Amino acid sequence: MALRGKAMWFAVLPFALISLLLLLRPVTAVVPAQEKAGKIVLMLVFLVPVGVGVAMADRFRRTRGSGIEELLASTPLAGPRRLLGVLFGGAAVASAPGLVISLGSGVYIAIADGAPSAPLWSVVAFAVLLLPACLWSGALTATLGLVLPVPVVRVLVAPLWLWFNWWNYTLRWVPTPTGTVLTPIGEYPGAAWFGVDTTWAGYGQVALLSPPTGPVPALVNLACVLGAVALFVWAARLIIDWKG
Repeated sequence: MALRGKAMWFAVLPFALISLLLLLRPVTAVVPAQEKAGKIVLMLVFLVPVGVGVAMADRFRRTRGSGIEELLASTPLAGPRRLLGVLFGGAAVASAPGLVISLGSGVYIAIADGAPSAPLWSVVAFAVLLLPACLWSGALTATLGLVLPVPVVRVLVAPLWLWFNWWNYTLRWVPTPTGTVLTPIGEYPGAAWFGVDTTWAGYGQVALLSPPTGPVPALVNLACVLGAVALFVWAARLIIDWKG
C-alpha cells in the first residue's frame, strides 16, 4: 500500500534526485572506500529525510481513520508495536530511493577504485546514517500529523529539519540542537565509523551535549535518535488514545 502512495513518490523522489545531482562529481580521490561511502550517504541525509517526513505526515492519521485500529485493538499488534510497524514499513519504503542511490554509488566506487568492499560499506552507511534519520523525520511528522493539519506539517518539515540539524547560530542566534548528540543527521557516526569530516558535530550550544566525535559519542548519538523515535511513537499512541 505504501508503494502506491502518491505522496511518497512526489515527496521523496525529488529530494533523492536532487541528492543524486549533488553526487555527480568526482568520487575517485585517493581516500578509503569506507570514507567515500560515508560522505555520499551523509549528503543524502541532507535532503532525503525531508522527503520522507513529507511522505509520512499522514501515516498515523490514515491508519487511525481506516478502521484497522478497531480491528487490531485486541491483537498482539495493538498499541505502540503496531505504530512501530507502520513507521518502520513506511519509512523503509520511503527511503528506498536513498538505498538505491547509496548502493549504486558503492558499485561505482568498487569499479572505479577497485574496492570490492565499497557496496558493503554503502549498505552499512545507509543503515546507520540515513535510515535512522528517515525514521526520526517520519516519526516526528506522523505524530505531528495527528494534532495538526497534514498540509501544515508538510510545509513545516523543511524548516524544522533545518533548525534542528543545520541552523548556523553564529549568524543568527536561536536555541537549536544543531551540533549536539540529539541531531539525527549522522555526523557523529559518520566521523567515528567512516572517517568523514563533520560540519557541526561537537560544536553545539550546550557543551555537555556536544562532545568531540568518537566511537562512544557516536553510539550515544544513535541511541538518542532511536530513543526520540520511540518517544514520538509513544506520544502518538497517547494522542490516539486521547482522541478515542
